[in-house]
Amino acid sequence: MDSNITLCVGALFRSISNIECLISRVGGSILILISFLSVLFNIRYLYWSSYHRQNRSHQYLFILSMIFSSFSVIIVIVPSVILQCLRCSRLCSLFYCQLEGFISYLNGCVHMFMLMMISIIRYNIVLHTNTTQEYFQQHSYIGVIICWLFASIFAVPPLFNWNKYIPEGLGFHCGLNWFDRSINSRSYLILAFLFVYIIPLIVLSIVNIYVYHVIHCLLHRASQQSLKKSSLADSLLEEKQLSSSLSSSLNIISTAHSTKLKIVDLSKFMIINNRLRICHITDPVQVRYMMQLNRLKADRRFALATIFLVSEYLLSWTPYACVALFYLFNIQFIIEQPLFITICAFIAKISMIINPFIYISTIKTNQLKIILFLKKCSCPTCTIK
Repeated sequence: MDSNITLCVGALFRSISNIECLISRVGGSILILISFLSVLFNIRYLYWSSYHRQNRSHQYLFILSMIFSSFSVIIVIVPSVILQCLRCSRLCSLFYCQLEGFISYLNGCVHMFMLMMISIIRYNIVLHTNTTQEYFQQHSYIGVIICWLFASIFAVPPLFNWNKYIPEGLGFHCGLNWFDRSINSRSYLILAFLFVYIIPLIVLSIVNIYVYHVIHCLLHRASQQSLKKSSLADSLLEEKQLSSSLSSSLNIISTAHSTKLKIVDLSKFMIINNRLRICHITDPVQVRYMMQLNRLKADRRFALATIFLVSEYLLSWTPYACVALFYLFNIQFIIEQPLFITICAFIAKISMIINPFIYISTIKTNQLKIILFLKKCSCPTCTIK
């Protein structure tokens, strides 16, 4: 056997070049920084949310699930990857490779199913399917359990020889065995691509685009109705003002009172005018339309946040999926460049670590500023404390 070829957990790897070692050390340093910031942010968010339970939404359990997933990746996967990247040497432990591959693939599946579940719940809320909406709001833990259950269905079989977790790329991380040409392994890989990537991608794209389109149309319609009602109310107000001023003028001419009485009449006119304005502002129909507009704006912001998170996830995992397909179809150019799949896996792991931060930052911007910049909270709970 060539001295440049080494055996690591049943797979053959060549020696690492100087350029690959340099890139690996830079990647390891970036992973250390991102992991530290993610842990700090997650701890601060958990501490903040424990004092603001009244601000928790029905997506809170999904956020906790993302934070738990991020912590599991940081605790189990990151230490060994950082150690191997900085030392430019492979660990070659069968048990740890199985554990790392399982945790990494499990959390990747969980994030994909969780995004699909969040999008479906938002679809039910926007379209007012009350039965499903109330059920998931009262039992949001069921959605989280379903996501972890489906992820386990696809992550557990490689532990029992339906495909395997082996070192891939430069050998610094473990993933599925894309080189196994057996029918058993190929059937698993095809099912994994179909149910973990392709079908969720189609569902996410259709649901999020449709939800955003519906919210945009409702918002446009509500704003137009609000403008029509406000213009109608303004015209009625002008008519009332004109009639009141006309009647006051007639009263002044007919009675021919003194200047003092004229000032009193003008002050009464202003009082009437103010009363009319107050009635116009506190019109229940107008208030209801304003509340509807605010709700639709919040729904649009949440839909945009979900689309942004889905886009970030897909941009992170699509390169890895494409390179894995090249491995599956035995494209020699990609196989001869193991650095490609290592970089793609590195990006995918970073996305799993920072997903809680991205999700919270896109739907809770006010809370994010308080958590990140240690700003003083002005909510009633903080004021009382």
